[in-house]
Amino acid sequence: MKSTALAPHDSLRVMAYLIRRCRRLGIEVDATKLQKLMYCCYGVCLAILDHRLCDESPEAWQYGPVFPRTLRQLKLNGVDFVETAFEDPALETALPEDVVQAVDQTLTHFGKLSAAQLSVWSHSPGSPWSLASDDGAHLYDQIPDATIRTYFASNVVTVNAEA
Repeated sequence: MKSTALAPHDSLRVMAYLIRRCRRLGIEVDATKLQKLMYCCYGVCLAILDHRLCDESPEAWQYGPVFPRTLRQLKLNGVDFVETAFEDPALETALPEDVVQAVDQTLTHFGKLSAAQLSVWSHSPGSPWSLASDDGAHLYDQIPDATIRTYFASNVVTVNAEA
């Protein structure tokens, strides 16, 4: 299933959008959990829609995939600040319905897990984090989109061949 062409959006605006979606879905979040949920949404969009959700690529950090620019804002200013300061009502209407559905399904599925559980999951052998960092031996390298796409297509999403 491929969405209509969609340019990647600013990662801080996407993060603000994800915070609002989590609140609407009743998912409690902190900076670490938001990083992991953004990574999951990013991976699902690559796998099933064949496009990047945001303009920032995840990097392999000690506790898993991280979007450095968004993490910096979350840590410096907090979740509430990011939600309001980077709110973009145009983004909500710009996202095609298949993207909104993919994000909501991803948040609902992975949102049940704690930040610690998501960190452990992201470190699984053969995961994009594991491959990009050589199981943590080389940190802070970018995780290639192709690796994320392949992993999520094979291990996370079920692709309906008829869709």
